[in-house]
Amino acid sequence: MGKLLNIIEDDLRPGDVVLLQAGDLVPADLRLVQATGLEVDEFELTGEIMPVIKKLNGSDVTVFEGSRVIRGTGKGYIIATGEQTEYGKISKLEWEREKGYKFRWVNKSHFILPLALLPALIISLMRYHNPLVFAVFLPLAACLILLQNTGLFEHILITREIGRLERHNIYFRDMTALEHFNNVDVICFDKTGVLTTRDLEVKNMFPEGRTLAPASIEANAFNLIKTACALCNDVRFREKLNRANLIDRALISFATKRGINLDETLFRYKRIYEKPFDSEERCMACGFQFSDKVTYYFAKGDPEVILRMCDSYLTISCLKKNMDYDLLSSVRTNIDSINKTGDTIIALAYSTGSSTDVPSNYTFLCLLQLGAPLVPGVPEILRELSAKGIRNVMLTGDRAETAAKVGEEIGITDRPYADLTGKHIDRMELSEVARQAEHGSTFARLLPSQKGVLIRLFQEKGHFVAMVGDGANDAIALRVADIGISFAENSSPFAKKLAKILINDLGDLLLVARRSKRVKWTATFLTWFRTLMIITILFGLYMWVLS
Repeated sequence: MGKLLNIIEDDLRPGDVVLLQAGDLVPADLRLVQATGLEVDEFELTGEIMPVIKKLNGSDVTVFEGSRVIRGTGKGYIIATGEQTEYGKISKLEWEREKGYKFRWVNKSHFILPLALLPALIISLMRYHNPLVFAVFLPLAACLILLQNTGLFEHILITREIGRLERHNIYFRDMTALEHFNNVDVICFDKTGVLTTRDLEVKNMFPEGRTLAPASIEANAFNLIKTACALCNDVRFREKLNRANLIDRALISFATKRGINLDETLFRYKRIYEKPFDSEERCMACGFQFSDKVTYYFAKGDPEVILRMCDSYLTISCLKKNMDYDLLSSVRTNIDSINKTGDTIIALAYSTGSSTDVPSNYTFLCLLQLGAPLVPGVPEILRELSAKGIRNVMLTGDRAETAAKVGEEIGITDRPYADLTGKHIDRMELSEVARQAEHGSTFARLLPSQKGVLIRLFQEKGHFVAMVGDGANDAIALRVADIGISFAENSSPFAKKLAKILINDLGDLLLVARRSKRVKWTATFLTWFRTLMIITILFGLYMWVLS
């Protein structure tokens, strides 16, 4: 007891205490009892693109198997192992096998109408004593059998439509999915990678605590902000840009789109100082020797931390002013406003000095609001689906504030909050969850299994449900849904294996819906046509006999 042991994952049991440190892959579902600057990447389980900060005084004290520790240390006791973990529930799912469209060439019922012709055959033989009557009877009997074979016509029709869709790189792992898509009245969407991209972008800039467009800022001041975005990061060479974290990539993209030549900037300015990001201090700093022998230091990080480092601020006219109450009040108002949206917010600051003395005080530059942009065309696509009588629902593991904001942007809700979260579902009876879910459209902080629970509840209410997801965290939902839909590219192997339809982008849903409706109407037309042909043949044959 009390000894630190290194044991294999299979020997872990509920109740065991596990220590976590940066770089570790979490071996089981844990309940934390200690956390020091702990940040965990839960993207595979929840779809949240930013690392989650774990604090014991917060509500999020569970760490899931398959998550990766990004920073800090922690200690927790095991609450689930193996197939009982959230990741285990995904891993044990049976893969869907590719299905063809099954039909029977001949059925016993197909012989009823040809047998009904036997009296006419017997009467004809007795009247005409001509064996050539069989030459008329046998082709007509074969034609009647063929016309009754609905499966054959449906197979030809669906195969033809699927062939057309495959020319658009839309693939069906279950051919019946096209026919059944016409029955869908609820489509559930994951957020990250489906409704929004997996990257961050700078949405707004707040110099002087105000929302201002770049054109409103004096050129020298804006150039300083752009230079800070380009240089204050861990990227030393452009070739390493893809390995940078999401925030650094977003800031560099912001700078380059506004005229900064990254190659020239990295070559021109010599890095002479670096203080890496620390999860406890919540900031980083870099120093650069400029060509004019002036040394610039840049800092970025948590706005409250950066504000404490600053004794002055830069105005939009590129003038330095001493930090005052009005600036602090305005900045904190912006921070509160952005936090309510669920977006990420960071602050930038700079200082000048010598290459030997690291500054103790900085000048505040601005706040930057970062968020994942919507996938192009999403609001229009969802409006078209709604016009077809389909209800759109978002199921995400991301934060409730983020889900609500995205829900408003795409037009599926007008409420500034999520309808239900995973923690609500844990505390409620399923009957109450079903009642509230029937009127909701945004569900946040969901575990993979909770996405599946909500879909089951929709189905029990009589809905035919499709699920669109691209990650391992969507695997259970894709399996449970009547039709699982993922992407031919940029989807996890879990999602691709369990999906019945693979599309290129959300716009393909409209194409699939149109083709499915065409299949329905064509099948209806063929049914009436077959019925008319059968009646015509029977009537014509009996008229011929009676004549």
